[in-house]
Amino acid sequence: MAKKNKVFFYRALLLIVSIVFIVILFKQFGTIQKAIEVFSQGSWYFIFAIIAIQVLGIVNKGAFYQTLYDYFGAKDSLKRLITLSLAANFINLAAPTAGLSGMAIFISEAKRHGMSKSRATFVNVFAYFIYYAVFLLILLFGLFYLLFNHQLYQYQIATAAILFGMILIIFIIMIAAFEEAARLEKVFELIATATNFFTRFLRRGENLIKKSDVRLLSFEINESLKIIRKKFRGLWLPVFHVFLIEIIDLLTLYYLFLAFRFPIYPGVLITVYAIGILFTLVSITPGGIGVVEATMILVLTNLKVPVELATIVVFAYRIIAYWLPFGAGYFAFRSFQSEKINQLQDGSR
Repeated sequence: MAKKNKVFFYRALLLIVSIVFIVILFKQFGTIQKAIEVFSQGSWYFIFAIIAIQVLGIVNKGAFYQTLYDYFGAKDSLKRLITLSLAANFINLAAPTAGLSGMAIFISEAKRHGMSKSRATFVNVFAYFIYYAVFLLILLFGLFYLLFNHQLYQYQIATAAILFGMILIIFIIMIAAFEEAARLEKVFELIATATNFFTRFLRRGENLIKKSDVRLLSFEINESLKIIRKKFRGLWLPVFHVFLIEIIDLLTLYYLFLAFRFPIYPGVLITVYAIGILFTLVSITPGGIGVVEATMILVLTNLKVPVELATIVVFAYRIIAYWLPFGAGYFAFRSFQSEKINQLQDGSR
């Protein structure tokens, strides 16, 4: 019975996600038509180069998770992790929850990777930490570039401060965990107490999080931190792949400017890219739709890029960086869910 319920749940989830995908595509159909018109105006060889770079980027993201999982003693194929990363990216865009919705896909596969769900949670949080830490360097460059050109405004500072705060919280937790595992357990106990207080009313006196769960989570995180202490230098490979993620996205934006015959300065390129990613990460709209485009165009025009060109390039970049992975992610998610359903049905026979 439990297996039948799970099959029903996965099918219902797939149906809901498919409806969301179709609705979003329907709403943005006019945008996609305009994108085709925009791309037709560019140099075809640069467009092909951009598509090739994006394919490389998809493979690189899968390789990032493969190297990170291998670092923590988990194994899986590159093809599998490419599928999971695409599916996670799709869920993050369709149901934005600060990356938690996409992270759930990796955590659900913890047993297959030879990890507990607690360790899988830590590994995926650590993946976000590496990504944010690397992006922080690019963002700092962009903010200083805007400052030196007298184009740094309060809304940019406020948005950057939110991201800095998120990174700082993760960093403080990491430091506390490195210093003493007991402190980390106390933090989780405090969070569990607060969570249980609010959920007792819904679950008729039952605790959602048990003390044994808190101890297990603290133990797993402590064990993961021991791995980091033991082979800290081995982190260079996952970090290298994160740098490649940033370089590939920068090259995509750079080649778009070249496709429309505009040689852009590296400082302007890095700055507008940093601001675009910043408002993608810290935005009330899914994937920063609307907010990111307007902000990137504003930054480019303030840095002496013609407004018509800025609009075309930003529009094309967002189509490539947002809609192409979104579409590929949907089909990856369908493949992932279908595999889950088939496994449950085979097991129930």
